[in-house]
Amino acid sequence: MSKANPLEPLTGLASTVLAMSVIVFGAGTAIRLTFGLFDPVCFTAKYWPHDTVARDLAANVRVDDVDRVRLCVDDPAPWHHVLDLLSDAPVPLGQIAALLLLVLLLRNAARHGIYTPGTAADVRRFGHYLLWVLPTAAMVESIGRTTLVHTAVTFDAGFLAFFGEWETPWWAVITGIALLSLAKIVRTGAEMRADLEGTV
Repeated sequence: MSKANPLEPLTGLASTVLAMSVIVFGAGTAIRLTFGLFDPVCFTAKYWPHDTVARDLAANVRVDDVDRVRLCVDDPAPWHHVLDLLSDAPVPLGQIAALLLLVLLLRNAARHGIYTPGTAADVRRFGHYLLWVLPTAAMVESIGRTTLVHTAVTFDAGFLAFFGEWETPWWAVITGIALLSLAKIVRTGAEMRADLEGTV
């Protein structure tokens, strides 16, 4: 008779969300890379310096939404599509990878035990991933969005504008720091367990 997974239902829930996320993201990316290649590339200029939104636009660029200053490149080059993908794909992809790391962590912890050096290392690795990778992915998206704006206007929009566009995922930063602390607790528990087993 197999031992029940002590980390259920969290492991099953994380696995289900991971599978659904991969399907949705994969289907969306496939559609975007096929049918979307024939569509205009539209994006929002979050920090627009003009009162008159139609000023200083490059050729083949139009204003699609005045309130949000949504610009569209009607005849985009391939690199427009690459920048468009970089402007909103890194964070979802990073979140899917985080779900994968979480599922692997939970499965390994269920198989080998929670208070083990391996689990402590997995928790620490997951914490570092959330702390560094997801904010970096958000910065890549910000750079992609601001670069699209730069290509669509004829004035200098400021190359440091991506800092204003950078939507830092603070939940990932805080959770990452908390997981690094938890990893120390798990490692200490693993060492205490090893000491107790050595004295028995």
